Amino acid sequence: LDNPWDYLVAGCDALNNTPTAELPQVLPNFIDIDRTLWFLASEIAFSDDDSYVFKGKMDYYVYYEAETGRLTPLEYDGNSVMTGNLASWSAFYNANKVNYPLLNKILAVPIWRQRYLAHLRTILEEELNPAICNPMLDHYKAMIEPLVLADPKKLYSNTQFNNEVNALKTFINNRRNNLLGNAEVAQTAPVIQDANLYNLQGQSWEAPESGKQAYVTAQVSSGNGIFGVNLFFATGLVGNFTPLQMYDDGQHQDGASGDGLYGAVLPAQSAGTWVRFYIEAVAGNTARSVSYLPVGAEHDVFIYRVQSSLAPDVPVAINELMASNNTTVADEAGQYEDWIELFNKSDQGVDLSGFFLTDNAAIPDKWEIPQNTVIPANGYLVFWADEDGNDGDLHCNFKLSAGGELLQLRTPALELVDSMSFGPQVTDMGYARVPNGTGNFVIQAPTFNGNNDVTAVSGVTPGSTGFHLFPNPAGTVVYIRMEAAEQA
Repeated sequence: LDNPWDYLVAGCDALNNTPTAELPQVLPNFIDIDRTLWFLASEIAFSDDDSYVFKGKMDYYVYYEAETGRLTPLEYDGNSVMTGNLASWSAFYNANKVNYPLLNKILAVPIWRQRYLAHLRTILEEELNPAICNPMLDHYKAMIEPLVLADPKKLYSNTQFNNEVNALKTFINNRRNNLLGNAEVAQTAPVIQDANLYNLQGQSWEAPESGKQAYVTAQVSSGNGIFGVNLFFATGLVGNFTPLQMYDDGQHQDGASGDGLYGAVLPAQSAGTWVRFYIEAVAGNTARSVSYLPVGAEHDVFIYRVQSSLAPDVPVAINELMASNNTTVADEAGQYEDWIELFNKSDQGVDLSGFFLTDNAAIPDKWEIPQNTVIPANGYLVFWADEDGNDGDLHCNFKLSAGGELLQLRTPALELVDSMSFGPQVTDMGYARVPNGTGNFVIQAPTFNGNNDVTAVSGVTPGSTGFHLFPNPAGTVVYIRMEAAEQA
C-alpha cells in the first residue's frame, strides 16, 4: 500500500462524522462491522484491561483488508484478563464515552447493538461457561501440576497455584452471572434449527449448477413472536453480505404457510463461484433481539461452490494420458514429460481457443489453451503437462501426478466438457479410453497421438505364452501383460 495511513484516516472520518442514522449504509464500506462487534464482545466478556475497551487508544491492531477495503480491529496483548475485581464490568463497558467511538458510535445503531448482544450470548454459551471451562481447567491443571510441585525455582507457592485455578473458576461463574443479569443480554432471541440448502433437483446440501438458483430453508421459533427472518449471502471468500428476506408463506420452498419453516432463494451464480450464507432471526419483542445460524456468523458461515454445468455439444474427450513418461516420447526440447491427449469425436474441426485444462477442481481455469488452437476432425491433440511454457504453446502450467489425480477440460465459460480421475500409474504405460474416445480408461501400451483400440495383427503363429506381472512390488492393484512367443 502506498499510503496506508489514508485508509485509517478515511475509516476514522466515516466513524466519527457520519450521522448515526446513516452509519448502516456508510460504515460497512470502511470497517468490518461484524468482526468489530466480535472483537468488542470478546474484550468485554473477558474483562480485558489491556485493551481497546479499557484504554480506548492502544493495545490493539488495525488490519486493512486490501480485497475489501475494510478495516478490522485485532486483539493484541490479551494476557491481562479474567481478574476477579473486574467481573462486574457492564455489558456496555465504556460505551457511553465519546472517546471510545467503536463502542459509542457502533452500539448506538440498534441493529448492530442487537448483533453485538447475540455475539455476547454466544460467548457466554460456548466459552465463558463453567460447564465447558471447569473441566478444561481441571484437565490442564492435572497436566502441569506434577511439574509445578517439582519445580525448585517457582515464583509462586503450591497454595497460590491451587488458589488461582479456583479463582479462574470463580471469575467465570461470576462474570457469566453478571452479564446474564443485564436486562438487554437477558432478552430471549429466536431459535433457528434445521437449516438446509437445496439445488433445483431438491438435493440437500448439493451445490447448484452454473446459472441455477438454490434455495435455503430453516425452522424458526420464538416465544416472543417473530419479527422477521433474513438470509445473508455473499459471493467470494471475503466481503460484505447482502440480506434477503425469508418467508413462511408456502411460496418459497418453505412447506405450508405458517408452519415455522422459512425459505428464500439464492441468486444464480457462475461456475466456480464461492457463496457464503447464514441466517438471522429477529424476535417480535421490543428490543428486536436476534440470533444467527451458524452462531459464529459472520466468520463461521455456510459455504458452497457453484458446480459446472455440462458443456453442450462439445465433441472432445480426454482420450489418453501418461503421468510417468520415462522413455516413451519426448517433447520439442527432447524431454520426457507427462502428456495429455484429446480426441475430436466429430467430422469437423473444433476450436479450443480459451478452453481450460486443470488438475484441480477448485481452480477450474488453471491453464488456458492458447488462441487459434484447433483440434482437427476425428483427430488428436497432445498437450505436455510439464510446467514449462517456454518449450511451446501446448505446454501446461501443471504436471500430472503418477500417484493419481483429477483432470478436467472446460469451456471458456467454465462449463465441464470432460472430467476423469486416475489412480497410480505405471511408467511408460498409457492410460487410455477403450474403445477410443468413448470407453472406460485402462492401462495399456501407449498410443501417443493415435487410436487407442487394439488392432488385429495377421501373420503371427500362436505359440507359448508368457506374461508379466507389474508393478513389483505390488500394492492393491496388479496388472498382467500377456506376450505371445513366435514359433520357428
